[in-house]
Amino acid sequence: MPNENLHIDKSLLRQLSEGDERAFHVLFDHYKDRFYYVALKMTRLDHVAEEMVQEVFLKIWRNKSSLSEIENPDAYFFTMLYRQVYQYYKKAALDKKLLQGVIGNTESENVTEQSVLAKESARLLDEAISKLPAQQQLIYKLNKVEGYSYNEIADKLHLSPNTVRNHLAAAVRSIRNHLRHLSEFALVFGILSLWE
Repeated sequence: MPNENLHIDKSLLRQLSEGDERAFHVLFDHYKDRFYYVALKMTRLDHVAEEMVQEVFLKIWRNKSSLSEIENPDAYFFTMLYRQVYQYYKKAALDKKLLQGVIGNTESENVTEQSVLAKESARLLDEAISKLPAQQQLIYKLNKVEGYSYNEIADKLHLSPNTVRNHLAAAVRSIRNHLRHLSEFALVFGILSLWE
């Protein structure tokens, strides 16, 4: 049976290397759940596991022309997934190191000031979220606050996962623009106040 799966995968890879989208969908259906469970087991974060699976399949599609040369598809694809996990942890370690550096440089700051800044940041984020359309607000809160995956939100709201993804992307974009506008305003206001 494993040899039969290997033969099927290699045949699909040949078709995929020629740009056959049907072969890509068959390959996707064959691997997606296995990739997801491995990524979830290694990261313990549903949304991260989903993003890793998407990234692996995006790379497969982008590199499709070289896939017909692969001798062991399972090993090749799972190596791609493990590299995604490695990159995730490498980035997380770097982020943690940077955060510790920032915290280390600000330890002498007043704790009350940090608390006020944290509350103000939370207030500004809440303000940005409140300006979103109702559907985007709901999807943003379900994903970012309550931790639901795209698929769980889609089931809950009777939408397609792509619609959920699009609403979430639009919400994040709007929030960033709102906060960027506020920071530019604060910068200009701060500069103007220096001239008084």
